[in-house]
Amino acid sequence: MATHIPPTLSPDAIDTLTELTVILAKFRATQASARQAAASGSGSASAGGGGGPSSSLTGTGAGGPNASSTPAPGAVTGTTPLPIPTSHPGGSSATADGSVFNAKDVPQATDNLKHKLQRARQAILALPDIGRTIAQQEVEIKELEERKRKQMEMLARIREEGLQFARLEQSRADEEGERMVE
Repeated sequence: MATHIPPTLSPDAIDTLTELTVILAKFRATQASARQAAASGSGSASAGGGGGPSSSLTGTGAGGPNASSTPAPGAVTGTTPLPIPTSHPGGSSATADGSVFNAKDVPQATDNLKHKLQRARQAILALPDIGRTIAQQEVEIKELEERKRKQMEMLARIREEGLQFARLEQSRADEEGERMVE
């Protein structure tokens, strides 16, 4: 039984690795900047220091929605790629919109991933026959293989009968041709 995958379960709709990679890169950049600032002795400009309120990672900062970023080809509607972190001379790591990324921002940044996974889980549960066991699927496969075998036998028999019919018709045509010549 062939089923079609619903459009809500496309690879783009459940791609979480790209977003997770960007979140981790931002977090690592912030951590590295904080270590670098601590090592150099300038604790006043640490990553967790006074950078003002942090924005969420969905592209909303002082400049509104992240209009400068363009979604990846085939991106899911309603998602915006996250800005890539850039290192600033003061030792703090900020995103392209200037906001600092802290550890407390990780749960908020991963909300979109959580929602994607929830939608994917719902789409998978909506697929037909999702509750069937492996044993049930194996039984169906055996039935389908048996059906295919019978169909192949039937086609071979029909082919043979067709060839016999063609030979018979050819021999009749040859006999009629000989009669006309006489």
